[in-house]
Amino acid sequence: MTQKKLFGLTILGILLTVCIFSAWFFLNGQRPSSEIATMPAEKVIIKTYLNLGSGCQQETIDLLDNLAKEYSGKVFVEYIDFSTNEGAERARKDGLSCAGLVINGKQIYAIIDKNGAQKDVTFSHPINAQYTADDVKTVVKMLLGE
Repeated sequence: MTQKKLFGLTILGILLTVCIFSAWFFLNGQRPSSEIATMPAEKVIIKTYLNLGSGCQQETIDLLDNLAKEYSGKVFVEYIDFSTNEGAERARKDGLSCAGLVINGKQIYAIIDKNGAQKDVTFSHPINAQYTADDVKTVVKMLLGE
């Protein structure tokens, strides 16, 4: 076998391995359902993972406190300090390694944006990194059937 053919087969094997690994990760990881929720929830529970001692997440806290007030009795927010051992363990169990939100047990939602296009939103990292305040409000309204 020539050196070129051996090199080509090696590259092909690497690419195949990467494809198999990627497919496994996609099928076993959290991924969007790409379906818009249509069944209204009676309540929305938002588990909020933040470093509560840092003070840098005040925008998220204000947003969620306002949503809980606006939808009193329907939106419930739990703040979990992931800088503590207990908080870090809960975050790990929910699949987070950083700040983020878990809304009614999910971190990824398909929503309709302001332009009428469907997009997938991941509520991971601090606000305005992968999601906006409008994205949070949209998901809450969607889940409540508004």
